Amino acid sequence: MDRGDAAELLGYCAAFDNRTVGKVDAVAWAASLHDVPLDDDTTAAVARYYGTAPERAGDRLWIQPHHVRAGRLAIRQERLGTTLPAYEIPAEVETGAEFVARRRAQLDDVAAGRAVGTPIGRLDGGPAPGFVKELKRRFGDDAVGREVPDPADDVAAEADPAVAAVRRPGPLGVECPNCGAAIGRPCRVGNLGNDRRPRELRTPHSARGRLAAGEVVEVESAEDIERRRAYYLEHFARRAGEAS
Repeated sequence: MDRGDAAELLGYCAAFDNRTVGKVDAVAWAASLHDVPLDDDTTAAVARYYGTAPERAGDRLWIQPHHVRAGRLAIRQERLGTTLPAYEIPAEVETGAEFVARRRAQLDDVAAGRAVGTPIGRLDGGPAPGFVKELKRRFGDDAVGREVPDPADDVAAEADPAVAAVRRPGPLGVECPNCGAAIGRPCRVGNLGNDRRPRELRTPHSARGRLAAGEVVEVESAEDIERRRAYYLEHFARRAGEAS
């Protein structure tokens, strides 16, 4: 937007708020909106601004450059929708730079209303063989193709008032596989060989966070931990003997 465009835009604003427009105003607005063109979306942003009642009754509406910029962006985002439109693949082979330029042009056309974007359809085809093999190894041969329940439809949990009262999103929404902390309770650390009570942690164990995110978490058994502890005690004792 240059000074002439800014002066024209300010004249359009003056039709709503009766402001006085001078050369200095045009210079200032052109500097603030140097990367915003004077197009239908820009004037539509002004019209939308003055067509919306102020937050507090009785306040005077007085548009500024940042209102124009934000309003124009909102109009363009509404055309794009909540998800970006699918990429229209050309017939000829394209380079990476050509893809970037063409993709930007397609998105700009949809945002400006010059074209209608094609929604991204569902992906067809089965999962990769290696992925299928890993799923079967972890969850059994019937893991592939079975319906995955939606947590939002967990009727059993909702039917149990005790569970529903403490269920929440994030790590505290599951029982900790590391320390056994119940749902809704913070993780804790054991006495570490002294007589003090277990200490509650501000940050849940990482295994609990992974479990809440849907990952498969494998936790060491008490026997594994004791075996590893005995190994390191023997190792450190041997090193201490060598040093002496």
